[in-house]
Amino acid sequence: MNRRFAVALSLTLLAAPAARALQQPNGVTIPTPPGCSGNQPNGLAATFACVCTMPGVCNIGASCPGGQMNCDPGTNGTCETTLWHSPNDNSCIPSNSSGLDVQKEASTAPETFHPTCPLTFTVVTRGQAIFGNAFGWYNVVPGAAPSPNDLHAMLDCKAKAKDQVVLDVKNEPAWKGGDIGFFLVTPEDHNQTGKCAGGDCCATVDRANQGAGWVYFSERKYNPDAMNANPYIHLLIYNSHLVPRKFYFAWEDIFGGQDDEFTDLVTSVQGVECSGAGADCATGMKGICGLGVTHCENGMLQCQQLYQSKSEVCNGLDDDCDGVVDNGATCGGGDVCWNGECVPHCQQSEFACATDYQCDPNTGLCTDPTCAAVTCPPDQICHMGKCGAACDGITCPHGQVCRLGNCIDPCAGVTCGNGLLCSQGFCVPGCASCDGLQCAQGLQCDAKSGNCVDPSCAMACPPGTWCASGACKDACDGAVCPRGFVCMGGSCVVMGNSMMADGGIPQAGADLAVHGGGGHDGYVTPRRAAPGCSCTVGGPSGGRLAFVIALALVWLLARRRRS
Repeated sequence: MNRRFAVALSLTLLAAPAARALQQPNGVTIPTPPGCSGNQPNGLAATFACVCTMPGVCNIGASCPGGQMNCDPGTNGTCETTLWHSPNDNSCIPSNSSGLDVQKEASTAPETFHPTCPLTFTVVTRGQAIFGNAFGWYNVVPGAAPSPNDLHAMLDCKAKAKDQVVLDVKNEPAWKGGDIGFFLVTPEDHNQTGKCAGGDCCATVDRANQGAGWVYFSERKYNPDAMNANPYIHLLIYNSHLVPRKFYFAWEDIFGGQDDEFTDLVTSVQGVECSGAGADCATGMKGICGLGVTHCENGMLQCQQLYQSKSEVCNGLDDDCDGVVDNGATCGGGDVCWNGECVPHCQQSEFACATDYQCDPNTGLCTDPTCAAVTCPPDQICHMGKCGAACDGITCPHGQVCRLGNCIDPCAGVTCGNGLLCSQGFCVPGCASCDGLQCAQGLQCDAKSGNCVDPSCAMACPPGTWCASGACKDACDGAVCPRGFVCMGGSCVVMGNSMMADGGIPQAGADLAVHGGGGHDGYVTPRRAAPGCSCTVGGPSGGRLAFVIALALVWLLARRRRS
């Protein structure tokens, strides 16, 4: 199940953006360098030098005439870009810059986006554009050009700097539930470059569809001047240096390119992620530190770490990220930690260890003596005197995961509040929430529960089954449970609440569990008896065997009824 979060934590690179300037098919490097207007630089770098945390501030240093050394660095506020002069510099156009680099950070990706929250668009500038361009969104259809009838304008030709519009795509009737793209529509005459069609400089989708203007898309290959394998670029995308999950869209509106300064319409957008963001990923670290989610950075996907290391607690997780689960976790009352829960010390329990097992006074667990002298690496366990991966040969039932050689439901016992639900043992926003779970392909968000469900089943599947391709399937199908366990009702359980320790025959009445982790296979830890329970541990008997056969028949009949 995919999920997405708005968290600012450390990043692990999945795909690095190329730190090189982009070029148009005609070889022009874009965006072009700043020019000068009214003794002030213009162009995209100057635009971003005026996008600051303080309104009305521009980080553009004053000119540095006469070779003076104390040039104004232009650091009047916190801005996306800072421009400043050197001695004997051009009196208008600074030669120095820092912050957002409009050439090195320019990207044509991402081309499509996945909306999960309301998106706020703000007009930053229209530069020196002749045209009154309009801006909007469309539904992405993989492998197909955007439909002229599916272009939804948000900012019209009259929108000016600082104007804002909020797009709540999830509540838009026109949204088809998938990724979206963005477009710019211009009023340019098809026969006269740089001229307004019919003298009307206000662009609309309807006019463009009738031939009075052009439409350019975030999916570059569908642009009208894409005459070859290297189409003209009309959109540059930048990641904000100041605000997480904020993009800038910088558009060039002339067919075939012209001045290529990309300030004809610059908008910012907050709350949007590129397509592919929100999927589970691995950071390469150990324990909970290895859990990540894809995040868009400079148009490329990176793996964003979700959890930081912390002190170990008895929860079945590697909290301190050292590669060992629950090491150092303590329990009260003389109990010991096993597989995420506190259980009685084998020396303190009224139950002895099962046949062929012995109590380890140091760990408090009943162990296989063939593993007593074996020390395995942290990521392996001992099985019949030999070390191996804890989950080798184990296929857990649908909905369970293998940890320490045991199949568990990571959400068992986890209680989430404040509209959150449990996913893989962690409380996260549901799919109906902003920045919540993202449903994998083929699944659909159930707004009521916040879970992703398979819509192919008309009715909810009963416990122990799951929906796949329109049918409820037994969660035990194909499962291979750990040693001593059998799959029943969608879970790997000890048959009859007992332990198969002597040739596959359960020891009746012994409320024991087989443990497959912590360095040894076959740990058997006594569990507390219910009040008034009087149980014994003995050798094999015909009575126990009859009990096992009867239980197996009940289980087989139950499976037949489900099928």
